[in-house]
Amino acid sequence: MIRRTLYGVILLSVCASLASAAAAAPVTPVPYVALGDSFSSGEGNGPFDGKCHRAQRADSAYPRLLPELVGYLAAPQFQACTGATIADVWQRPQPRRGSQLIQLEYLSPATRLVTLTIGGNDLGFEEIVKRCLLPGDCSKSKLADKVSAGLQTIKASLTAVYTRVRDRMDPDGQLVVAGYPHLFISGPKAGCKLFISSGEAAWMNSLVNRGNTRITEAVRAARTLRGNVSYVDVTERFAGHGLCSEDPWLYGVNLAASDGLIKGSYHPRRSGQQAYAAAFAAFLRTAAIRTALARPAR
Repeated sequence: MIRRTLYGVILLSVCASLASAAAAAPVTPVPYVALGDSFSSGEGNGPFDGKCHRAQRADSAYPRLLPELVGYLAAPQFQACTGATIADVWQRPQPRRGSQLIQLEYLSPATRLVTLTIGGNDLGFEEIVKRCLLPGDCSKSKLADKVSAGLQTIKASLTAVYTRVRDRMDPDGQLVVAGYPHLFISGPKAGCKLFISSGEAAWMNSLVNRGNTRITEAVRAARTLRGNVSYVDVTERFAGHGLCSEDPWLYGVNLAASDGLIKGSYHPRRSGQQAYAAAFAAFLRTAAIRTALARPAR
């Protein structure tokens, strides 16, 4: 019995020493590139670092928050750009954005993680916001028909860009795609903002649902083709914090005499960007994903 007890003590001591050594071993930061549109760049949360309106403050855009929340990521190569469409990610340099390249050009076989939001501008996000601020029901306008038509075809474009991103990065890496939050809370208070009726607010939220469904479908299709493409939902995290709530995580309409409709309108505040970061971090902290990303590259 004494021998068994002694053996157990020695074994526990050895295990503890190994665990301590493993914890103390330096971890090589995982290379991370943040791509996408204004919901990834931090639009609305100035100051910005250039024409792409990438928020400079550490708490103002989720790509800058993620390394601290997750613990094993390198500082991001931050290349999201306000106004970006699907084509700007993989087919052309984005117009009027200075030296911004095709976003795919910022990837390499060493890239282990890519985060991405894209598709909202392809469906006319800014055009929808502007039209719904005008008299008349925007949900019954010609624009509504145009957006519905776009929703029928966008899945193929999203699938194509996801597969192209996967082709340019580490084969064992992860592409993590997020959707978009509802803009308004539901119910009678949804029409609290000037010019937007409750019906229009509900319609705009329905577009978010339909767009997120297409993104989810495209993620599944791209995963089948290339593997390691995942979707992160943010609607639940934003629940109760849309416009018209007591604590909105999105900006309402921002007007300035010289600029008209500011691009930050209907974009996540710092609190909204922190909600995005929390959603990504919850996925990236899962044991399977952490182990896969921390594994040495082939």
